[in-house]
Amino acid sequence: MGAEDEQAKLVPGTDARFNWISDRTCSSLKVKEDSFQRLLASEFRGQVTSFLEDPEVLRLMIFMDGKELTAAVKPPAKFKRKTVYFVKNQKMSLSAESIKKHVMYGDFAESPLETLSTLSQEVILPVLSNPMNRSGWPDVVSQEVTENLHKFIANVFVTIGQVKGQTLLPLPPSDIAHQEPVVLHDKDKIHILEGAVITWTRQIKDVLKADSESALKEPNTYPGPLTEVVFWTERAANLNSIHQQLSSERVKKVAKILELVKSTYYPAFNRLLKDVNTACLEANDTVKYLKPLRKYLEKLNSMDDFPALTELFKPMFHTMLLIWKHSGYYNTSAKMVTLIREMCNDLIMQACKFVPGMQSILLLISYFAGPDLMQMEPQEAVDKLRLTARVLTAFKSYYFDNKARTLEETPNDPWRFQNSALFGRLDAFLDRCNDVLNLSQTALQFHKLERVEIGGTKGKTLTNSVKQIFTDFQTAAEKFQKLNYDAMNVDATQFTDDFAIFCGVIRELERRLGAVIAQAFDDCTTIASIFKLLDSFEGLLDRGVIAADLERKHLDLVRNYGQDLKEVADTFRETKDNPPLNKNAAPHSGRVTWVRGLKERVAGPMEKLHSLPKLVLDSEEARAVQLQYDHLIVEMDQFEKATVEDWCNLISAVSDQKLKQPLMSQDPQGTVLRVNFDAALVRLLREVRYFLLLPDLPIEIPANALKIYERDVMFRQQVGNLQLIVGIYNNVQATILPVEKPLITQKLEAVDSALKKGLQTLNWNSHHIDAYLMEVMALVRDVNETLATIKGNVKRTSEVLAGWVANPMFDRKEGKVHTYEELTNSFRDVSSKCHNLISDGGKEITKLLSSSNRTLKVSKGAPAWKAYVDYIGDIVIDGLVDTVAVAIILHACIEAVGMLQVDPENMAKHEIAPLLEIQLELVVPEIVWIPELGSGSGPGVRDMFNRWFKSFLEIATLMKRLDTGEGNYAKELEEDYTVYDAISEVQGILGANEVKCNALKAQYSKYGYLWKRDLNETLKGKQLEDGTRDDPTLDRFEAEIAKYRAVQEEIQALPTSATLGYIKIDAKPIKQALTTWVTKWIYLFTHYLQIKVVSSMEELYKFMNQSNATLDLKVGNELATEEGEPAEGADAEALKAAQAEENRKSLYSIMSCMRDVRKRSDKTDNMFEPLRDTVALLTRFGITMTEVVLKQLEEGPLAWKSLKKKMFQRREVLAPLQQAEAIDIRRKSDAFGEKVEDFRKFFQLKAPFSVPGGELKLEHVKPAYQLLDAFHHGQVESHTSVTKIMADSEYLRECQDLFELYVSDYIMLTRSKALWDMVSAVMFTFTDWYATLWDKIDVDFLVEETKKLTKDIKQLNKAVRNYEVYRLLEERLKAMLTSLPLVSDLHHPAMRDRHWSQLMKPLALKHTSQLFPKADPYCLTLQATGKNFIMDSRFNLGNLLELGLHNYVDACSEIVDRAQKELIIEKALKKIDETWSALSLTFSPYQDTDNIQMTVEDTITEALETDNLALQTMSGGKYVQGNPKFLEIVTNWQRKLGTVDVVLNTWLDVQKKWQALESIFVGSADIRVQLPEDSKRFDVINADFQDLMKSAPETPNVVEACNLEGRQERLDGLLSQLEMCEKALQDYLETKRVAFPRFYFVAPADLLDILSKGSNPQLILRHLPKCFDNVHNLEFRKDEAGDPTKGAIGMYSGEGEYVAFANECSCDGPVESWLQNVVDAMRAALSHEFKVAIPAYDEKPRTKWIFDYSVQNTIMVSRTFFTQDVNEAFEELEEGNEDALKASSYLWT
Repeated sequence: MGAEDEQAKLVPGTDARFNWISDRTCSSLKVKEDSFQRLLASEFRGQVTSFLEDPEVLRLMIFMDGKELTAAVKPPAKFKRKTVYFVKNQKMSLSAESIKKHVMYGDFAESPLETLSTLSQEVILPVLSNPMNRSGWPDVVSQEVTENLHKFIANVFVTIGQVKGQTLLPLPPSDIAHQEPVVLHDKDKIHILEGAVITWTRQIKDVLKADSESALKEPNTYPGPLTEVVFWTERAANLNSIHQQLSSERVKKVAKILELVKSTYYPAFNRLLKDVNTACLEANDTVKYLKPLRKYLEKLNSMDDFPALTELFKPMFHTMLLIWKHSGYYNTSAKMVTLIREMCNDLIMQACKFVPGMQSILLLISYFAGPDLMQMEPQEAVDKLRLTARVLTAFKSYYFDNKARTLEETPNDPWRFQNSALFGRLDAFLDRCNDVLNLSQTALQFHKLERVEIGGTKGKTLTNSVKQIFTDFQTAAEKFQKLNYDAMNVDATQFTDDFAIFCGVIRELERRLGAVIAQAFDDCTTIASIFKLLDSFEGLLDRGVIAADLERKHLDLVRNYGQDLKEVADTFRETKDNPPLNKNAAPHSGRVTWVRGLKERVAGPMEKLHSLPKLVLDSEEARAVQLQYDHLIVEMDQFEKATVEDWCNLISAVSDQKLKQPLMSQDPQGTVLRVNFDAALVRLLREVRYFLLLPDLPIEIPANALKIYERDVMFRQQVGNLQLIVGIYNNVQATILPVEKPLITQKLEAVDSALKKGLQTLNWNSHHIDAYLMEVMALVRDVNETLATIKGNVKRTSEVLAGWVANPMFDRKEGKVHTYEELTNSFRDVSSKCHNLISDGGKEITKLLSSSNRTLKVSKGAPAWKAYVDYIGDIVIDGLVDTVAVAIILHACIEAVGMLQVDPENMAKHEIAPLLEIQLELVVPEIVWIPELGSGSGPGVRDMFNRWFKSFLEIATLMKRLDTGEGNYAKELEEDYTVYDAISEVQGILGANEVKCNALKAQYSKYGYLWKRDLNETLKGKQLEDGTRDDPTLDRFEAEIAKYRAVQEEIQALPTSATLGYIKIDAKPIKQALTTWVTKWIYLFTHYLQIKVVSSMEELYKFMNQSNATLDLKVGNELATEEGEPAEGADAEALKAAQAEENRKSLYSIMSCMRDVRKRSDKTDNMFEPLRDTVALLTRFGITMTEVVLKQLEEGPLAWKSLKKKMFQRREVLAPLQQAEAIDIRRKSDAFGEKVEDFRKFFQLKAPFSVPGGELKLEHVKPAYQLLDAFHHGQVESHTSVTKIMADSEYLRECQDLFELYVSDYIMLTRSKALWDMVSAVMFTFTDWYATLWDKIDVDFLVEETKKLTKDIKQLNKAVRNYEVYRLLEERLKAMLTSLPLVSDLHHPAMRDRHWSQLMKPLALKHTSQLFPKADPYCLTLQATGKNFIMDSRFNLGNLLELGLHNYVDACSEIVDRAQKELIIEKALKKIDETWSALSLTFSPYQDTDNIQMTVEDTITEALETDNLALQTMSGGKYVQGNPKFLEIVTNWQRKLGTVDVVLNTWLDVQKKWQALESIFVGSADIRVQLPEDSKRFDVINADFQDLMKSAPETPNVVEACNLEGRQERLDGLLSQLEMCEKALQDYLETKRVAFPRFYFVAPADLLDILSKGSNPQLILRHLPKCFDNVHNLEFRKDEAGDPTKGAIGMYSGEGEYVAFANECSCDGPVESWLQNVVDAMRAALSHEFKVAIPAYDEKPRTKWIFDYSVQNTIMVSRTFFTQDVNEAFEELEEGNEDALKASSYLWT
């Protein structure tokens, strides 16, 4: 197929395959071909194409979707309309030919299964069942086809039922069931019936086996209770359907046939029928009893108001109890447990919606909240968590209440469900809520640390500590942000581990934070700073660890406040006569403000002090402070009142006379004007203004003062204008110069004339003051403007002079660095331009002077003008001086070559390149500049600047004088010292830059040691730079060389140039010189190593030569052979003796040489490798050794080996002589050894190796030392001293070493001395310890010291371990190590008298108070040992150790452990007592009335839950059960807190109900009339309750208030009476709802409000939207006074739309009656408007008509006319007008 064919294949109309599908689709669906063409043009074309081209796509479905065809290759979820299908019979691509052969097609309706079932039963089954159609078929085939067809029909029927959620039993063919006689003898048909029964049985058993609990067993699925209700509803419907089907005639006939043929299936089928009947009864009964419960369960599942769920619990459990009690089937544990568990699931679901799941629990970034909690306030999230816990707990409480009821109402079958089976998941969720609540509260509290700032001397350090704690908290919290599970999901068990880790971190942070707060508390110097500190950590201070740290600070806080209070009192009393006032404060109001400030200073802290624990407030100090505070407040109030009274008395003297004073006044000299507004009036106005700002003045402000204050604004404006006039006038008088005044004399006189009127005539009560002020203002401003003009010219003159400063005196190319010569030439050119600028400026100044003359219109010859010209001349002179000295030199020189070109900071700031380049060179021994920085013999930088200064001074000659027009100002400039000061300042800057340059020079000077130190002296005598005298290691040499190499690199890294201020320094010369010197140092060390290698080899070869010579000496027979025959006679004997001595010396020389070789052997053997390394090191540094040295180093090892070989050979030759001499030495050694052995035996016999009595004591040490000293220095029984023996042994050891004999060891005699040294140390140490008093014992120190002593004796020679003294010493240390831990345990603070009594029994009483300060001391006997000791002030460690405690470890440990556990219980009970002592009920006024309401804070609720749990835990412990005192305390607290719980709940219920009913029964006359008896009953309740609440604040403590005698009974009685009133009220409300049914949609509280205020319609308008949808308000007719009457004339919608009533509606009488009148009026109004709107529809334009009537009627009328028009259009259409509908449509669009 070509490309053209392929293209044509896909184009509609040209592809036969599309046409084939199109024909069949259009025919089946009855659509036009255009619809199929639109399908191919749409996105569904791909579905058709894939069916044709893709072999894997086997089906195609086409159906109508709306108005267009849709194609799909996969079936939709539900068929809505008729569908055409095409199916391939094999995988292939379709062509125009194959599509006809291999594609089957057809259509089906929207219910294909029903269609298939009908087709199978009505068409296929009759056709195949016809014997004529089966002719020729074998019986087997025919039977099989029939069976399979019946199975298929049955399966289709069953599937239809499953789709509909029903169980449909497939019935056998009707002909079989109706042919009973025939069927009885036809086994095939019986078989068909039995098959149907089997199918029914399987279906029915599947239904019967269904269990409602199966939904709970599915993993990760938590169904709600509606699942249980739906299950039983569906089950009942299903079973009823099955029962109905089984009761049909066809099924009965089938059963009868099976019974007649005695089928084996009949009995089972019969039993199945009975099971279905039983199951139907159970399901229907269950549905009936669950139906009343469904409405509650639906609310439980869908209610949005989570807190309101508690209102469902009571009726819900009551209904469940009734079900349990009356239901015949739904009263088993399994069913009820399933229902309650599912209710728990819904509760958890609702709780999660109320408090959304948190994926991250860290508030730091957003108060530790997750994605949803971030949208709410943090405190709101915490409150929601608490509320969630209360709701879930309430659910369990209602369950337990009803469980208890079952014991009474159904005693034979009560609820005996295991709590774990019911509330396992709910309890886990509650625990999780508590954990998350704890997390949230922790995050809220710790988040405050982010903004905490601590003041004081340590404030910065402590603030940093707090910040670090907050950072650590954030780090811990960040881990929760990374959690990949929902924290509120109880299945996420990983949360427990993460939470435990987090809590551990928080405890550590609390400990650290508590320490920081304590330090900050101590660092605070004022009470205000302390409270500010505590406020900064608000919320955190209640945490256990921190609160414990701060408990000790409470009294300090009270003391500090007392001191501050005293300071305030002293300040008040000392300064109240003349208090310090604010700068702008009025005297009297300022005094009041001052005293109120003092009040606030002490009142605020006092309020905060009241929040301290009651125990602190009841202390003597706190009471004294309170009394002092009360007295001070009284004094301050009296002072404030007296101050106001004094002011009121003073202002009586201020009258209208003050307002009659002139507007202005003059000073005595008549030169300065001032506004004459009397100071008394100002004070009065100020005082009134500030007193009006102060609330609650003790005395009212006098009326005359208020009257004057009414004109305050006018006075302010007039005074302000006068002050402006006076200010301008005084400014003119003050600023006008004597030289200027004669020039404007006439204008000044006119002003003075106008001012006289204000000085003499006008006063503050005069009229036309404003006009006068305008006149004077114009005159004053004229004078001021003239003066400003001439002064402006003077200012411009100064600006011209200053302009020269802005002109640079030096110009350079950007980035250009000049040489000395270039800079000199450049300045010469620029200075010329500057001189031209100054010359032009002088001409401008002359013109400005002429301008001033024209403005003043004064003759130039007038004396006044000449004086003025002289004045300007002085300004020019001063300007030139300033310009030259400051602008030219200091600014131009410092800016051009100074501030910007010279000053380094400005150069760096403006990124300016340096100005001048100089060089730094080394001229040994100094470093010099070229050119020089300062002045010198040659040209220098300083000389260049001096020439510049001279040029600047020449500018004074460039301007002519103003007075004469000739000459210049050079003389004046030369005589001014300012110029020279400026030059000196520039010189200073230049000098400072020179200092910096010299500092850079000093950086190079630090390498001065390179050329200043003597190279030859550095390593003289093998001494290096660091003073080492020994020959350094090779590594040291390498380090020195590397150091100088590093210096060399450091010098190379130095910049070749540097910029310092205006100078660029060229450092290349100095770098080259330093590089040369450092190279010399490197050579010094490398050369030394060279010398070392050479000298080492020379010394070695020298030693080898000498050793060879010594080894060649002749000894003995060798010498005799050379000398010949020996001599005879006496000389022969002497000669022989001399020869023997000579032989002996030679022998010893050779032996010494061999010894030297032997001793040097290792060193020499190891010498060659370091020398090779040295050579290698030198090679690495590029230095090569001479060939001779390298040859010696190479041959040296071989020569050395040869020497050693020669030594061994020589030793073999001299072996006989060596052995003979060795025998002699050995003989002497043996003799000496026998002597030593005899001495050793004697020493062992007499030496102190044991002690009498078998116990080491201190008195044994001294005799042992005396005996050892006698052995060492003297003689014991004529034996030689140890000293003499050691000297002889040393000589023999040396000889033995020379002849290589065994060197004997004689140190055994000294070992006993070391042993006794250790015994002495231990015994003296223990003796000191024994004297330690009981309360001074430091067990840890003693244990460590004992361990050290034990370690020390282990270091002794092993030989001494066999001595008895060593064994006794070791046992003594072990006993000490065992006893010391017991001493520590007995020293524990938990030990009480009873515990000592368990260890000891009293013998005789003795007085002491140091060990047991609260108990009577006595002599005690340890029961375990029977030993006595006295526990007095002298009792010490030795006394205790004498008892032998190490023998009774277990008994002591057990008693101490009990003491520690009981101490924990004591603390816990003490904490409970302190907690409840500080907890009080809060009482406050109720709704601005005299009645009181009670508030129970959350801390009380939390403490009640926590302490009840703690007491319950303690009561079951063995330490409480075994201690009667503890048991009594715990039991008492359990009883008290139980009563608190009950009373508080009852009290709050009573209060809530009373508050709800009080306004109704007391404030509503209608209610009192309708319910007289209940009103009387409530009056009694009201009186009793108010009496109760009035007396309640007298006992605010929670425990005391709740445990008062008779309180619980009194509250119970009130509650029952209130419930009766509430019930009567509900009945009454029901009557009102019946009278006006719309009241059913109104909440009870709102309905009560409506009924109580029904006589006043205006008061209940806000409830109208609750009764009438979108009715916002009513319009009432107003009376003559404009007040609304009770006649309603219209209504308003929520959008503000108004509809007038047709007739006035009376809103008088019972509220339910006139509200019904309102309903009637509304209907009549809409009806009337509707009737009016219909005729107006055609009369007005539609756009106007729409806005004339209400929206509701507008829509109604519009629809009416629309319907009419459509009907008319249809009629016209029937009459033949085909455009009628179009016209109608056009009309309405």
